[in-house]
Amino acid sequence: MIRRATAADADALLALERSVDGAAHWSIAEYAQILHAVDETAALRRWAFVAADEVLLGFIVLKLLRVGHETQAEIENLAVAAGARRRGVGAALCRAALDAAQAAGARQVELEVRAGNQAAIGLYTGLGFKPGGVRPGYYTNPAEDAVLLGYRLGPDRGQI
Repeated sequence: MIRRATAADADALLALERSVDGAAHWSIAEYAQILHAVDETAALRRWAFVAADEVLLGFIVLKLLRVGHETQAEIENLAVAAGARRRGVGAALCRAALDAAQAAGARQVELEVRAGNQAAIGLYTGLGFKPGGVRPGYYTNPAEDAVLLGYRLGPDRGQI
């Protein structure tokens, strides 16, 4: 089941994120800020979605930024529990974020991923994300390049 995350999910999100090496590691305060009630008319919004049954299986964080009449969207974080990988959880979370971005008026969703994270790159490209470049030395601990990926929304969804 995919749903919008709530403040009650904060501790479970943090615990899952800490167990996934490839996830962005944020503070509990940052998660609390993302999960508290958001002014849906604000220029900057961050939404989290979770996949859960009895336990949290995964989550995704989507950032929406309105600049003038345009809404820019970025997937900022995705984590799936080790036991839930390769079962469609990550893909379902990505689809929920893509649908939410499109509903919010975005025309494209972007993200960056560690160049060495072939499982994540495979997930994203399998969903239709297209390469958009490389940011050399973007990541630290360990140092690694970021691969930029983008996904077009709207009637020609997925074709960049």
